[in-house]
Amino acid sequence: MTKFRKIVASLSILTVLSSGAYIVNDEYSKVALAIHLDDNTIGVKVKKGTVGDILKSQGVELSSADRVEPSLDTKITKDETIKVFKARSIVIEDGENISTKQTTYKKVGDILKELNITLGEYDKVSPSLEDEVGTVDTIKITRAEVIKDVTKEEIAFEVKEEKNPNAYVGEVTVISEGKKGEKEIISETIKVNGEVVSEKKSEKVISEPVARVVSVGTLPVQTTQATNNYVAQNSTTQSYSTGIVLSNGNSAGVDGAYAAQQMEARTGVPAGTWEYIIARESNGQVNARNASGASGLFQTMPGWGSTATVEDQINAAVNAYNNQGLSAWGI
Repeated sequence: MTKFRKIVASLSILTVLSSGAYIVNDEYSKVALAIHLDDNTIGVKVKKGTVGDILKSQGVELSSADRVEPSLDTKITKDETIKVFKARSIVIEDGENISTKQTTYKKVGDILKELNITLGEYDKVSPSLEDEVGTVDTIKITRAEVIKDVTKEEIAFEVKEEKNPNAYVGEVTVISEGKKGEKEIISETIKVNGEVVSEKKSEKVISEPVARVVSVGTLPVQTTQATNNYVAQNSTTQSYSTGIVLSNGNSAGVDGAYAAQQMEARTGVPAGTWEYIIARESNGQVNARNASGASGLFQTMPGWGSTATVEDQINAAVNAYNNQGLSAWGI
């Protein structure tokens, strides 16, 4: 005991108890060593060398989990401080996985970093990252459940019109067909302990739509005026203009002009376009039939509805338009 006190008294150093080991080196490598597990301070005088050599000469045993600063292969050539942190056990509950690890840190955040344990944005840890834990204490990590749902949707194409002064008003011709695009809808739901904490939705375009290009006639056409016998809800007789006459003489007729006006009101497509379709498909003949099964002013197929009356034919045409647009008539 007396000999140890003489050695310590001969050292010109100030020893401070801490969680590490301290060694101060001068020309002859005076070393003060403190091991935090028992809070002892040991003072020795050794030759210059690496950290590993100095610790070995002092009988300091290290495990592979212990941490030493500076590293063991660092050469001590001047006054220096060596810190030795002995590893201790810690229990990690990571979701359903429970394991015992070795750590040289006390703060939760430092422990997780040392053990290469990362946390997601919504993961929770107890105690908190700033708290300190003792020997054989437990750190509990609650992992968030991420639910992803990916669906695909079509992207409608637009219709671009090019004016054609050589075609009559109401004549519409497809120059190039359109093509629908496709997009991916990604929905992400995050749950912690069964409770939804976040919902996100994003879109990713897989293929861009290609516009349909049509030629729209602008050449004025011959017009005739006629009166039909259709009675509106207010019981007054309505007058409709048959404004489309094709180059072959076909027209929508009185019945067709009425039907075209109704179609404009119900679809937003100009009546002139519907008159053109009626003139081309049926020449305004309400009872027109085709061997394919198409019938009526719009020559709709049976699947779109009855064509027994003009009103039935309008309803069938609306059904066809709502499902296929003007492409139902090749436009």
